[in-house]
Amino acid sequence: MKMSVADYLSQLTSDQVVTEEVEKTAAQSQQKTVLTTAINFMIEQLDTGHLGQYKMNIKMKKGDPVSFRLETNLINIPMDEAERLDVKLLDKEIEYPVNLYLVMESEDINKTGLRIDELANETDQGGKTTDLVTKAQEWVAEHLADIMEARALV
Repeated sequence: MKMSVADYLSQLTSDQVVTEEVEKTAAQSQQKTVLTTAINFMIEQLDTGHLGQYKMNIKMKKGDPVSFRLETNLINIPMDEAERLDVKLLDKEIEYPVNLYLVMESEDINKTGLRIDELANETDQGGKTTDLVTKAQEWVAEHLADIMEARALV
């Protein structure tokens, strides 16, 4: 799916983003079945021409819950900060591929409290879901481990 910045911002501001929100434990959030459900939800939104956001609130043994999301965007910034998609970064009228991003927010993840990485570009989205699930599983495990380690030091 491709979209111009203007169309992307228009969908965001008119509440056309299809969202799903769940609560999981740290262990559950890394399970293949949980991540398969999340990724399939996001691929379905892209396949039907919709922007999507899958929010997972992860309950931790120590400290505040961690926000993990799968989001669609044109570049690697959270949907909440879409106003940063200004003409300095992207031309408003050119169509760009809509990519799928992994987003994690926690004050313990790093100095900015935010980690965002591309999970799938336009080409990857048509590939095997199992490959995306494996990549997401490794990513979630790595960053939750970083958070747990940071919290253990407190």
